[in-house]
Amino acid sequence: MSQDKEEISYSEKTERLRVIAQFIKTVTPMIWTIVILVVIIPLLGNFLISQSLTNTGTTAVVVSPPHDFSKVNQDIKNAIQQSHTTAETFASQELDKWEAEVIARLDNSFLDWYFDYFNQKKMEFTVPFNFVKSAVLNRFDMNAASRAVSEKLTEDFQREFANRVLVPKNAQLRFQLITQDTANLYIAEVSKNVKVVQNNYNIPQVQWDKYLNDIATTISDKGNVSNLSLKVLVGGSGYLIAKPLILGVATKIGSKVTAKVASKAAAKMATKTGGTVASQLGVSLIDPIVGIGIIIWDLWDYNHTVKVERPILRAHIVEYLKDVKKSLLTNPESGIMAAIYQLESGILKSLQS
Repeated sequence: MSQDKEEISYSEKTERLRVIAQFIKTVTPMIWTIVILVVIIPLLGNFLISQSLTNTGTTAVVVSPPHDFSKVNQDIKNAIQQSHTTAETFASQELDKWEAEVIARLDNSFLDWYFDYFNQKKMEFTVPFNFVKSAVLNRFDMNAASRAVSEKLTEDFQREFANRVLVPKNAQLRFQLITQDTANLYIAEVSKNVKVVQNNYNIPQVQWDKYLNDIATTISDKGNVSNLSLKVLVGGSGYLIAKPLILGVATKIGSKVTAKVASKAAAKMATKTGGTVASQLGVSLIDPIVGIGIIIWDLWDYNHTVKVERPILRAHIVEYLKDVKKSLLTNPESGIMAAIYQLESGILKSLQS
C-alpha cells in the first residue's frame, strides 16, 4: 500500500517537473525578447549617445577656437612686409646684374670711343665750324652760339652712350621683365606667408575666406578703378587680375629717373637734347641719357690728359649708374616696385581700418 503511494508521488513530481520545464521552454524566447528590448538596446543607445556627445564636444574645441584678430592682423602685416623684402631683394639683384653689364660696356665700348685720338680730333675740328654756323644763324649772338655748340656736343655724347652702353630698347624690355617677375614673386610670397598665418592660428577655411575677403585694395588701369581682395590676390589668380596694373607700371620704368646735374642751365640743355636723342632712337628711356650727357659735358676738358681724365669720368658715371639703379628700383611712380607699393598700400590701410 505504501509502495503504491510512493510510486504515485514520484509520478506526480516527474509530471510536475516536466510541466515546469515545458513552461520555461515556452517562455524563454519571451524573456530574451524582453531583455533585449528593455536592457540591451537601451544600453547600446545610451553608449552611442555618450559617444556622440563626446565627439561633438571635441570638434567644437578644435574647429572653433577663439581668435584674437588683432594679433592675426599684425601677423598679416608682417607677412606682407616679409614678401615685400623678398621681392625687393630679387629686383635689386636683377638690377645688379644689369648694372654690371652696363659697366662692362662702359669700359669696353664707350670710354674707348670717347678717348679715342681720332674722336677727340674730330670734336676739336668740328666745334669751330659749328660755332660760326650758330653765330650766323643767331645774328652773331655769341652766347646763343655757345649754347648751340654745347647742345650739339651733349646730344652726340648722349646718343653714343645710349647706343654703346644703355642699349635703351633692350634695357626697357629688361626692366619690364624684371618688374613682372618681381610682382609675380611678391604675390606668390604673400600667398605662402598668409597661409602660414592661417595654419598658426588654426582658423577654419570658411572663416578665413571671409576674413581675407574683408581685406581689399584698389587697382587702377587707365582710369578704371577696381577692388582686389586679399583672398583673390592669394587665390592663385592674383597676378592675372593685377596684371594690368603691373604692365602699366612696367611700360613707364625709367621714364622719371633723377640724375645729378651740374647746374640748372645744364639740366635744361640736357633735357632738350635728351628728348631729341630719345625721339631719334624711338625709346622712352630718356633720363639716363640726359644725366650722362651732363656728366660728360661737365668733365670735358682739353687740358687734361686721357690718363687723368678717364678714371675720373668712369668714377662719375659709375656713381651716376648707382643713382639710376636706386631710382629704377624704388621710384614710387615709375620704379620696379611701384606696382607692389600700390597693391600693399591698400591692403595695409584696409587692415588698419
